[in-house]
Amino acid sequence: MLTIDANWLASQLDCPDIVIIDARGIIPYRFRHIQNAKPLGIEGVILVADNGANLVIDPPTAEKLFSSLGIDESKKVVVYGESIDPSAGRIVWTLMYHGHPDVKLLDISFSQWQKAGFPVTREVIPAQRQEERAAAPIGGGVSPPRFKSKINPTIRAEADYIKTKQVDPNVVIIDARTPQEHFQARIPGSILDNWEVGIGQNGEMIKSIAELEKDFEEKGITRDKEIICYCHAGTRASHKYLQLKQAGYDRVKVYDGSIIDWAQRRNLIR
Repeated sequence: MLTIDANWLASQLDCPDIVIIDARGIIPYRFRHIQNAKPLGIEGVILVADNGANLVIDPPTAEKLFSSLGIDESKKVVVYGESIDPSAGRIVWTLMYHGHPDVKLLDISFSQWQKAGFPVTREVIPAQRQEERAAAPIGGGVSPPRFKSKINPTIRAEADYIKTKQVDPNVVIIDARTPQEHFQARIPGSILDNWEVGIGQNGEMIKSIAELEKDFEEKGITRDKEIICYCHAGTRASHKYLQLKQAGYDRVKVYDGSIIDWAQRRNLIR
């Protein structure tokens, strides 16, 4: 399971081996957030390429960023956000791409967490104090958390790879955007599966497995196929990736450059 139960998290908020990440952005974070959570906006995990595509951050950037948040391979990371915003999914995928062994998406949105009466706070740790806390040795001279990037290339695709797979019957290329975007301009051979179809109706970050399986099978997206997800800039595609993994699909990739990168490379668009 890629999601983590809210009741379980509520009982573990003070656990030193858990790092909670708020993916909603600094303004909503400052207004109210889950106790002990740390803010990380989606802009922090994006590298803008020369052609305007939003790409995953490189290893040095990832190591500096995630270390500053107190993340190393010994920590369980839980990321939360709002169900109408795929940013949390992008952050989870980024940690997975850089090889973090234990990262989860909170199963409900922050709004639902708050509605359920789970602990929230307005306390904000200044950025300087966060950096000092991450860098300071723990009692006994123990080294501070140090994130090491171990890239998993199997979950990311690039344009050249996609071009070799467009007519492969064993590959499904998914457009995670809206129907309007899909019919306006899309990668030839791709099928529409709007990322919003995979989120719950009551604040769940991802639908139930049974609902996901039904949706995918109706579109011919079966487990025996390799799946490549794209959208406009890679964020919604990352959330679709998590939906597929939640449903038990093994061979799934994200084209994080997505349609921006595809178009800038002058590839055919339908």
